[in-house]
Amino acid sequence: MSRKRSNHSRRYPPSTERSYHEYLLSVPAPTTSRAELVRMLRGGEDSYLELKVKFSNIEKLTAEIIALANTDGGALVFGVTDQLRIEGVDDPEKIEAELREICSTLIQPPVFPYIKKVAFDNGRRIVMLEVEPHRRPHHTQDFKFFLREGSSKRETSREELAEIYGESPRVRFEQTPMLRASMADIDESLLWSFVRGANPQEWANNDRGFPTAQIMHDLGLAVRIGDDILPTLGGMLLFGLHEKIPHLIPQASVLLTRFSGKNSDSPIIERQQIHGNLLWLFESSMRFVSRYVDLWDVRPSRKALSEEDQQFSRANYHQGAVTEAMTNFLLHRDWSVTEKVARVNIYEDSIEFLNPVRLLELPINSIRYGIEQAPNPSLKTVFTNRHYGLTIPQGGVPMICAEASAFARRPPDGLAINGLEFRLKLYGWK
Repeated sequence: MSRKRSNHSRRYPPSTERSYHEYLLSVPAPTTSRAELVRMLRGGEDSYLELKVKFSNIEKLTAEIIALANTDGGALVFGVTDQLRIEGVDDPEKIEAELREICSTLIQPPVFPYIKKVAFDNGRRIVMLEVEPHRRPHHTQDFKFFLREGSSKRETSREELAEIYGESPRVRFEQTPMLRASMADIDESLLWSFVRGANPQEWANNDRGFPTAQIMHDLGLAVRIGDDILPTLGGMLLFGLHEKIPHLIPQASVLLTRFSGKNSDSPIIERQQIHGNLLWLFESSMRFVSRYVDLWDVRPSRKALSEEDQQFSRANYHQGAVTEAMTNFLLHRDWSVTEKVARVNIYEDSIEFLNPVRLLELPINSIRYGIEQAPNPSLKTVFTNRHYGLTIPQGGVPMICAEASAFARRPPDGLAINGLEFRLKLYGWK
């Protein structure tokens, strides 16, 4: 049996009797003996151990397994009474097969249990199933979630489920369910424009109505909790009504500032904070940038620049580099960071992108070589799809660095993390 550690053990048995939790900390999986199993059982039921006299009621057993897997893991032992008397089971092999069937077909995502059959000298045999919490949250086929509390199980609240989603290493933060949101907060025009474009064979000639909740769920942008289907954080960022976003996702904003000089100590010419979904943030941010700089596909000649541009020292930038930088700025933001605001600073000679992040999975220099570190893959897939409504250049950071350097005759600055911020500065040309 595998080992596990937790700070939630509530039982303090004497040294001669060990609870299941203590047992897991001290006994290696392959060498579980009958004596060790008996000593474990003497601790009785707790948050980690459930005893069953016999195998019955598949629905309840499914809920028990889910509860253990969604909490801190634990074990079900069949053939033992609540009074700790070993009765045994008639057909351990059949029970093992049925348990594996439950774990693989009735629980989503599937649970991969450790199952051990133990025989005693009197001929009685018991079956022990152990589960771990590595793939939580798990749910039934009708989307019911359970937690273990003491020696019993209960259905999770929405708040508890959101916490599990946020803590699970299997679940990205973009998949966190938005408990205060509903399908009424989805911009159906934007959603269905994307759906019809991305899957015309299915929806071009639609006579089935507009099942928004089902489509959001099919896209992986909504989760079912009981009878409700709730948008995820990613679903709201992509397709939420932008006027609803400030109340539901306060960190979904960009602070844009035009400074009169070459650093943030210079006087402010204009400052604007924008809230909304990703499409709104991108388009509004690009409009703000375009008020103060000129964007070009190729480096212009001096003659191509108007006298007005030269008179007011309006800087010029490679359009593809700025567009891709703004795209990465939004898609690679760590949405779990709520204490910092995403910022774009426009100076006399440069544009600076400051993005809230925590820690990258790989060395930061890896992105210079095009090794992607995408914390929000669903956001990126939809946002960069042309049917979302944007034309996004390809190439990532290597393209940004190459095009910006060639255009301005000066390489970008930054590609560094300071505190909880990722920084990139592109220089302009006059």
